[in-house]
Amino acid sequence: MAKPASTTPCGVTTPPAHFTHTEISRTFSRLIGSVSGYIEAERDIEDAASWDPAFLDWHRDAEGARSAVLSSIDHIRVSAAVRPEDLPLKRMALLLFALIETESSSEFLRLAACLDRHADLFSCLGTGLVARRVTQMLTAARLQVADLASLSALVDPLEVAADGPDDGSVPVAA
Repeated sequence: MAKPASTTPCGVTTPPAHFTHTEISRTFSRLIGSVSGYIEAERDIEDAASWDPAFLDWHRDAEGARSAVLSSIDHIRVSAAVRPEDLPLKRMALLLFALIETESSSEFLRLAACLDRHADLFSCLGTGLVARRVTQMLTAARLQVADLASLSALVDPLEVAADGPDDGSVPVAA
């Protein structure tokens, strides 16, 4: 739980002297590491002769890394937002879930475009200590979205070419 800002005898609230995690920010911080592991495991498969039985463990590693990512996202999904800065982290986690679970390249690209089309939903306003730290985590996650887009398991260049130009529509969350 986040430590509340202290109050002076005059009733003036002072900002916290250091960053404290909430359940969402702590899990999101771990999620960033899990996503990196997942990306690396998927890249290993892309670069290997994956049909060779010698690489069967690599497939298991990739599936384990994917499960770790989805588990972290599930934890964020059920955690309550304690402060306003938790909301963009939660939205980003849900977007990562949708990106990893998508079944088509075109859907992946439409979802990824939400980061730019709805940047305010995936940004942290403010200049305080908490806002700066959350912004760093969101920036790392944005870079990971670009890395995910480079994986042929999620975005097949042949499928994208066959689909033709994007119509610009953005799916609406239910």
